[in-house]
Amino acid sequence: MDDFNNTTELGVYDTAINVIGGLKDITVIFKAIDSHFSQSDSLKGLVNQRNEFNLRTEKSRARIEREVRKGFLQFKNEDHQDLIQGIFSDRVPLQDKQLVLVWQFALNNRLFREITSGIFVKTYYSGRASISKDDITAYLKEFLLQNELQKISWSENTINTLSTKYLNLMSKLGFLSPGRVKSFNHIRPSSEALVLFLYFAKLCSPRANNIMINKLLSISFVPSEDMQERLKKLSMKGFFNMNFNGVALNIELTQSYKGVCDVLYN
Repeated sequence: MDDFNNTTELGVYDTAINVIGGLKDITVIFKAIDSHFSQSDSLKGLVNQRNEFNLRTEKSRARIEREVRKGFLQFKNEDHQDLIQGIFSDRVPLQDKQLVLVWQFALNNRLFREITSGIFVKTYYSGRASISKDDITAYLKEFLLQNELQKISWSENTINTLSTKYLNLMSKLGFLSPGRVKSFNHIRPSSEALVLFLYFAKLCSPRANNIMINKLLSISFVPSEDMQERLKKLSMKGFFNMNFNGVALNIELTQSYKGVCDVLYN
């Protein structure tokens, strides 16, 4: 397993956010994950045969199936797959599952990861009560200016749609209010969810033990100045080992990816 240390591993920029953010009901993602791990069901059966995403055309169903598979059913290794399968059981509370969907999509989709860390989280911690489509649009336009070598040619309409669909997705996941004004909901990961975050962080940077420099740190939704204290309490419960040398906060996972949910939620 390798770190995300080059462009290929970071992922390409795509507009999958438009497809996922356009879903009327985000709980179909839960059904998609369930079907993937079911012995008697499949994503294809869910989307194409039973049309549980309620899509009119075969083209739309094919596009949804492709983007759901890329965004949520793409795994870095068997441990990663075991982790997702364990989380999406009935024992894990909905709020924790919603956070996991953000971390899973962030692992698999570079644009979602960068919008979330680059503008969403920063605005949330700035003290503002809400975030607007204009905030996301401005971020994307600046991103295009700074990444001309990527040769990404998104039209004004594509940028506007990406901004709207991103905010819609975060509303449906419970991070924002559903109305026209997108007010932030209070986001505080449970202790159990924070432990799960450490597993996603390890999947993101397998060779790095210092959580404070992990690429996913900002989307843990725990302020970096609070991270040590929250993790210290959890490490004392035996969920993982940690040491802090004044600079690096090193984490050593002690539970298996397959069994961590049994330890946390039983």
